[in-house]
Amino acid sequence: MHKFKLMKVVFFKRPTHKQFEYKPRYYDEEKELQEKRRQAIENAGSGDSTLMREEMGRRWRRIDNKNRSKAKGINLLIYGIVAALLIYFVFFV
Repeated sequence: MHKFKLMKVVFFKRPTHKQFEYKPRYYDEEKELQEKRRQAIENAGSGDSTLMREEMGRRWRRIDNKNRSKAKGINLLIYGIVAALLIYFVFFV
């Protein structure tokens, strides 16, 4: 005896799930800068002024970022003190 497949009558098409393929990319700026410096040292001999400029710029950017983060902390502290004083004067004076 043959087995027959019963066909389902479907009035609406049911959506199927879509697969999402995500390949994360990681960008390491410091590693890329190290590679550029390494190549510049290998390609050029000692006493290359462009290499010195790039190194100075990198150090200045690092120092500038540290100073900015310190300034953000100080600004946050000052704003907190001002807000606390305003709240004190509004509610207790």
